[in-house]
Amino acid sequence: MPHERRHPDEKIALLHGKDCLASTVIQKCVYWNSKNRCKFCGIELSLQAGATLALKTPRQLAETAKKARETNKIKHLVLTNGAVNPSRRGIAYIADCVRQIKKQVNIPVHVQIEPPEDAAELEEFKDAGLDTIGLHIESFDMDILARIAPAKAAFGLKRYESAWRKAVQLFGPNQVSTFLIAGLGERMESIVDAARFLGQAGVYPFLVPFRPIPGTAMADKTPPDPDAMLFLYEKVSDINQQNGMSSRQSRAGCVRCGACSALAEFEKW
Repeated sequence: MPHERRHPDEKIALLHGKDCLASTVIQKCVYWNSKNRCKFCGIELSLQAGATLALKTPRQLAETAKKARETNKIKHLVLTNGAVNPSRRGIAYIADCVRQIKKQVNIPVHVQIEPPEDAAELEEFKDAGLDTIGLHIESFDMDILARIAPAKAAFGLKRYESAWRKAVQLFGPNQVSTFLIAGLGERMESIVDAARFLGQAGVYPFLVPFRPIPGTAMADKTPPDPDAMLFLYEKVSDINQQNGMSSRQSRAGCVRCGACSALAEFEKW
């Protein structure tokens, strides 16, 4: 294997929550310098600041995960990335990262990607040993999504549905998730209806409040009202209970970590 320059561990992965190691494998996005860029996203800001690497290699990730597991009591790993064109190229690369990590350390791994045009491409993750997957739509309000995340809106709900359905077949209910961001401007009923639709499909609706990121187009937008979040957490928690899902059943990822959402605190079972 070619020699790889050594980098500080924090440029490869960071601690999230109390026991989750997370890394953005590909710290670039094809939409970043276009009108289709997600207005809430800051994926390339840390790269511009020199705080991370544009591309983490499978070897770097495997070695960092092994070290973190041995020294920091890490219990699961999250791999995210920016959008890649074509999507199958990104899937192949990240699946290789999963394989190399699994060879080095016995740890549950979660991956977050955009839904591929051909949902069958997700089978490569299953073959690589992936445990859970996130396919994030953010909002079911297509008018709002078109303004805030044009590329996601352009995919259309059917592409997400196809990916969710295939992912649940591969990884099982409660092991597939999608972010629902509260505070983008949609009606609360829209979020509750989306959670109900997802829950019935075996997809965990991971409800998170909008948090403005400095340097993004939505840096000045106000987070949602706390009372609204209380209402939504209770509603979505009830929906998850009705569908037999809970954060504790998730093997890896944001749902298990819970650092970005209080949803797990509302689980009564």
